Amino acid sequence: MSKARIMTGVRIVVSAALIVWILRKAPLGEVLAAFRSADLRFILLAIAISPLGYLSSVSRWRLLIRSQGGDATFWFLVRSFVVGIFFNNLLPSTIGGDAIRAYDTSRSGVGRALAVAIVVVDRFIGLLALMLFAGVGLLLSGHLTDRVPALYGWVAGGALAMGLIAALLFLPSRRAPDLLARLGPRFKKVSDAIFAFQGKGAVLAKAFGWSLFLQTLVVLNGWLIAKALHVPIPLPYFFVIVPIAVFVMMIPVSINAIGVRENVWAFFFTAFGVASAKGVAVAWLDYGLVLIHALVGGAIYAWSRRAPAEVVEEAVS
Repeated sequence: MSKARIMTGVRIVVSAALIVWILRKAPLGEVLAAFRSADLRFILLAIAISPLGYLSSVSRWRLLIRSQGGDATFWFLVRSFVVGIFFNNLLPSTIGGDAIRAYDTSRSGVGRALAVAIVVVDRFIGLLALMLFAGVGLLLSGHLTDRVPALYGWVAGGALAMGLIAALLFLPSRRAPDLLARLGPRFKKVSDAIFAFQGKGAVLAKAFGWSLFLQTLVVLNGWLIAKALHVPIPLPYFFVIVPIAVFVMMIPVSINAIGVRENVWAFFFTAFGVASAKGVAVAWLDYGLVLIHALVGGAIYAWSRRAPAEVVEEAVS
C-alpha cells in the first residue's frame, strides 16, 4: 500500500474520531433542533455575498498574473476558481484546487514554476490579511482572551512566522535568491519564481487590499451563518474566531477539515457559553454552502471537458 493511501486512511480515521468525539458533547438531536430553528434570511444573505468573494479572489489572482507579464480573461479565471473549489472538496486534500489554478495560471503566458509561485503568493497574501484581522481583533476581544488566554501566544507566534516569510519573499534583497541560484541552473529557475515579487510593493499593496475585502466577507459569512442559528455572539468577536478557525482547519490531519471544523467552532462557542450543538450546526451549514459552490464547479468542469478547450485570451485593460 502506498504512503499516500495510508495517509488518506489515517485522515479518514481522524475525521471519524473527531466527529464521534464532538457528537458525544453535542447530541445529534440538539444539532438538528438548531437547524430547524434557523432564520432563512441570514442564510440567504450569506449566499448573496458569495459573488463578491469571487470578484475579490479572482481580481487579486489576475493582478498577480499581470504583474508577471501574463494575462487571462476574468471569466476564464472565475471558471478555474470555481472548478478549484470542486476539486478541493472532492479530493482528500486541498492540493487539487491549487493544482488546477496553477495549471490555468501557466496557460496565461507565464512559466510553470512562476505559475506555482503566483498561486502560493495569492494564498499567502490572503492568510496575511486573516492574521491581521486576528491580531487587531484580539486587542479588542478581552472577553474571549479571558476565556482562552493561549490565544495571545497562538496569534503572536503565527504573526511573527508570517511576517518573517513575507520579509523574505517580498523585500528587495539578492542574498537569498543568489544563495539558492548557486546550487545549479534548475535552482536558479526556482529562485526566480520564488522571489518574483521582491520589490513589487504597489502590486502587493493592491493584492493585500483585495485580501482585506475578501477576508471581511469570510468573517461576515461566518457571522451571518451563526446569526441564522441564533448564536448571540457579537460580530467583532468573529474577526478573531473566523481567522483562527481557518488556520486550524488548514492543518492536514483530517479529510477536508471534517471533524476539525466542528470541534473548532464548538470550542469557541462554548467559550462564550453557547452550546456545542450550535457550533456543530454552524460548521455543517457553512460546509453545506461550500459544497453548493463545489457542485457548481463540478457542473462547469463536466461541461468544459466536452466543450473545445478555451484559449486564454489577452484581455484588454
